[in-house]
Amino acid sequence: MEFERRQAAESVRENFGSAMSAVQGERLNVLFLALTVDMGVYQGDSTHVGELTANLRRMGYRVRLVARRSGNHKGWKDPLFHCVSRSPKPPGDFMRLLQLLLSMMRGAYFILRYLGKSDLLYTRDRFSMLLAFLPSRFLRKPIVYEVNGLTSEQRKMHGDYFLNWMYVKLLETLDKLAFINAHSVICVTDSIRNFYCKRYPQLADKFITVNNGVNRKLFHPFLDYKEVFDLRARLGFDESDDIIAYVGNLSLWQGVEYLVRCAPAVVEKNPAVRFMIIGRGPTYDTCLKLAEELKVADKFKFVGQVPYPSLAHYINVADVCVAPYTRDIPNCPIKIYEYLACGKPVVCSDIPGIDNLRKDGLLTLVEPSNPQALASALLSVLADMDGRLAQRENAPAKVADYTWENSAKRVAEICDQTTGVNKPHAD
Repeated sequence: MEFERRQAAESVRENFGSAMSAVQGERLNVLFLALTVDMGVYQGDSTHVGELTANLRRMGYRVRLVARRSGNHKGWKDPLFHCVSRSPKPPGDFMRLLQLLLSMMRGAYFILRYLGKSDLLYTRDRFSMLLAFLPSRFLRKPIVYEVNGLTSEQRKMHGDYFLNWMYVKLLETLDKLAFINAHSVICVTDSIRNFYCKRYPQLADKFITVNNGVNRKLFHPFLDYKEVFDLRARLGFDESDDIIAYVGNLSLWQGVEYLVRCAPAVVEKNPAVRFMIIGRGPTYDTCLKLAEELKVADKFKFVGQVPYPSLAHYINVADVCVAPYTRDIPNCPIKIYEYLACGKPVVCSDIPGIDNLRKDGLLTLVEPSNPQALASALLSVLADMDGRLAQRENAPAKVADYTWENSAKRVAEICDQTTGVNKPHAD
């Protein structure tokens, strides 16, 4: 559609501009390692890395990014991006381990080549930290380590078999080593910070919260209803349909399975409801099969991956958005900021990661992993037209401070303090 071409072109222009700012930048040289992040697909991790990198570059930081990028990337070549793998994430633990090892080998090359020219190493995964530990010590380069979730706790959801138990212990050991050797540890929620402060009280002074954000240039309530109605029609929705949308990775802890399980109760009370699932992931096929088993497959539209610059159009199609996390893991809710910035009512599992949004009354909270509670909340929100209109008016302003620009400014302050540089940051 025309809006997709327009948004893609605008994204290329902005990314090119941020890269040129970085090439000419006079602030710190930052080597940003994200070996497990695929910049070729839309997910929370690629959104975070892309937005943080772009905003730091606009501020004059020369951020050199080392990450994955699957697919056939076309367009201008980012002179400060180095790809460690062009293959999408393969199925099976063994193949993913092999991909990781190959990515680490290429990552080691880029570390050896560019770390000496950098003022600071910024990394967001323990495997990058493992690679960079000895070179950073030898070259006396400080490390800022970013934590986006409790990966070891999430991994426990895969089962209690011996190999998984060993993997969990490995992750916990690598986490501790990373925390000990990092100058600062950035946590994306207060809950993540509190978890690690409690587990490692002797390192508590290192942990700093920098919340995730939203790109308000992209995510806002759309005034051009024609594009929204055209997209609804292209997706196969009628004007009378009530659309419930989920956006994000389909992982175990995201709880999309429980959204599917609640669907029969929802459509029984409101036959006009349709569900739109945007994204892919490990539970994608499971959710497809479950929808067929529950005889609600005709009520679901599995859209798959959507380009990040076009995502707000799909959110604006929805009447209600949902984040049905499965358990009390303090996730970093990028999707929730995006929902709210678009003025959408949000039904969300009551998890620690949304504590900073809880007080504003922006979310309808439900017990995690409870399809009955989820169904009841969705029906209630859909029936409250006055509340939906109020959310459209009020929610964007409530999350106005949670922008990627502000997150990048805070990260920049931490990087400057780490290297002993104190320069004011332009607003």
